[in-house]
Amino acid sequence: MSESQPPSVNIPPRHAEQTIVPSAGLSPDELAALDAEQRYLEEHAGHEQQHAQMAMILFACLIFSQIGIMIWKKYHIRSFNLLTLLGLWLVPPAMALNMGNWRYITIWAGFSVINGLVLRKVMENPMKSTTPKIVYRWFQKVYSVSYAVGITGYVIVLLTFLHVLAIVGVSADTEVKFFETGVILLFYGLYFGTLSRDLVDRLSDAMAVRMGYYSKSGFPAKHLRQSMCAICGDSTTNSTEKLHNLNCGHTYHELCIRGWTILGKKDICPYCKEKVDLKSFRNNPWDTQQQLYLSLLDGLRYLVVWNPVVFLLVHFVFELLGLK
Repeated sequence: MSESQPPSVNIPPRHAEQTIVPSAGLSPDELAALDAEQRYLEEHAGHEQQHAQMAMILFACLIFSQIGIMIWKKYHIRSFNLLTLLGLWLVPPAMALNMGNWRYITIWAGFSVINGLVLRKVMENPMKSTTPKIVYRWFQKVYSVSYAVGITGYVIVLLTFLHVLAIVGVSADTEVKFFETGVILLFYGLYFGTLSRDLVDRLSDAMAVRMGYYSKSGFPAKHLRQSMCAICGDSTTNSTEKLHNLNCGHTYHELCIRGWTILGKKDICPYCKEKVDLKSFRNNPWDTQQQLYLSLLDGLRYLVVWNPVVFLLVHFVFELLGLK
């Protein structure tokens, strides 16, 4: 018997290159979207290794920049503080100008003009004894306003994050606008609070040196007489202002010494440089919250100033190596 042969099937020849034609039922917009997706996949094909390299570069830059900043701050604190202040003053406005955020630019410009007038008053020759009190009162108000604005923004963000506004009947679009407003208020409070804190730090040194009873190194230019405030130079005898006695025995006006220590970030007596117990200024729970909030502002410098600089450096490295 002969073996049965399987029926032959005519298979059409395949060409070396064959394109898949999309269904004729797709609209032009859908065809354009498919074409854009195809081009994106072709452009990023095999980029997994490149993305891993970029992540390693970013991680290394963040670590080494942090180490470099810590070393710089330890051995050259004055230049670090000066450049940090300049960075706080100029980096965010430059970014806002690039994005066209004129509301922020307007607020920043007004704030800068007022502080320019404050600086001019500090640089008067001779400096008036009322100048330190005026400066500390101004920055105390700035701090209080920034604290209130920051807390308001934080509460709004928290309420929208927990969808409390939606529970009480606020629409989704309105909730999003509330969230954006909260973020803006939180940024304004933290930014201007941090900027003011760094500025009053340098002004405190300048006013104390110009008054003559303080020197960063060595002996002060003037001898401090008994019952005299070394910060403003006015007498503390028969003063109508509240006074504060330090453990070293020197007496100051309450406004002057609180401005020097709490706002100006100093923990020494301006005259004898003996350590000051900052806990002695905590007369109520508000004072404790105040010091905690000011400590938080100190920690924001890296995020506001140096973090953008680090990311610009990373972007430059990516461009140099041809990474996308």
